[in-house]
Amino acid sequence: MKAYRYLESLIYTIGARPATSEAEARARAMIERRLHERGIKTITQPFRSVPSFTTPWVVVSLGFVLAGVSALASLWGVAAVLSIIASALYWGLVSGKWDVMRLFPQRESANLIAIVPPRETVRRRVVVMAHIDSTRAALLWDPKTVRYFGLSFQLQTLLLGLLTLGTLLGLAGYAAVGQILALPGTLLSLWGLFVLAHREWRMPWVQGANDNGSGVAVLGALLERLAAVPLQHTEVWGVFTGCEEVGTPAGAFAFEREYGAQLRDAEFLIVDHVGLGAPRYLLAEGMLPRQHAHPEMVQRFAQLATRHPEWELKPSAVPHGAYTDALPFLIKRYRAIAMWCETQPGIPPNWHWVSDVIENVSPDDLERASHVVEAYLREYD
Repeated sequence: MKAYRYLESLIYTIGARPATSEAEARARAMIERRLHERGIKTITQPFRSVPSFTTPWVVVSLGFVLAGVSALASLWGVAAVLSIIASALYWGLVSGKWDVMRLFPQRESANLIAIVPPRETVRRRVVVMAHIDSTRAALLWDPKTVRYFGLSFQLQTLLLGLLTLGTLLGLAGYAAVGQILALPGTLLSLWGLFVLAHREWRMPWVQGANDNGSGVAVLGALLERLAAVPLQHTEVWGVFTGCEEVGTPAGAFAFEREYGAQLRDAEFLIVDHVGLGAPRYLLAEGMLPRQHAHPEMVQRFAQLATRHPEWELKPSAVPHGAYTDALPFLIKRYRAIAMWCETQPGIPPNWHWVSDVIENVSPDDLERASHVVEAYLREYD
């Protein structure tokens, strides 16, 4: 139960860990101190990030609202320009292929990197990654409706696309059709502004025991075991990232920019939400376009599932519109895959909700996920 004791230390000492906050920095320092005590050297990689996804999404939602209002007022030139700008920002946020976040105020954060060398010659490198930060709850992740998160995100994208199309049709002289197409997206964007305001003013910060204290605990305990009993030919990089919960995996993108060339042939395994439920390897995530796990790593996890049926290891996928730290590596076609645990198909338990507390983490499930990660390293060493 070493991973669970690691988690207890993190949660009871630090608690919630907002991105770019002092708590996130203290959690990183605590992890670093534990690694140093066990003789593991670390590297701190500073970077800058937005502290929250609220501001970028407010700008996008407001842009669509103003575009829709302009369309209803028959100001078609203004409506078309606003909708195109809002659509471009929206695509950047949901695709990860355009760093929209650099347009907004940034704060300091950092990744913590630990490298455990093998006993003999390095023939393989595996980067195991887990994010430190936790998030603020929001109505989007209400347990009563969260099962529809992916579907609602797809519907949102459709309605905003129709809004943009409507402004262009209005500009081309089809005013009545343009206004009909613009109305649903305008109302949806108004609702989005309410949800974002409610999040900031009424919702608390989540303790983040499962998301992602569990991943941090699994990775931290793993590095300590590997330091005591190294692999034969596999060099393991443990990366504790900051700012995953800010609307884009900022820490993972920063790591890829600085270390990607050095680790182009490495395998990337992202560990997230592994504190409750059966382990799942994730075949796809993100949106516009959907990003898919590397086939070689999918095959290896399928082989692990066959060899260890007691783990109940199966494939799953991240809902449309959501992501993990794997996203920047999947976009650039690295060998990468993420894993989490589920109690219902396609949704991690207590996701971004006030119920994500250590009391809702299962020590046995956390240990099972830890076995999966270590088996992936050792059985392919």
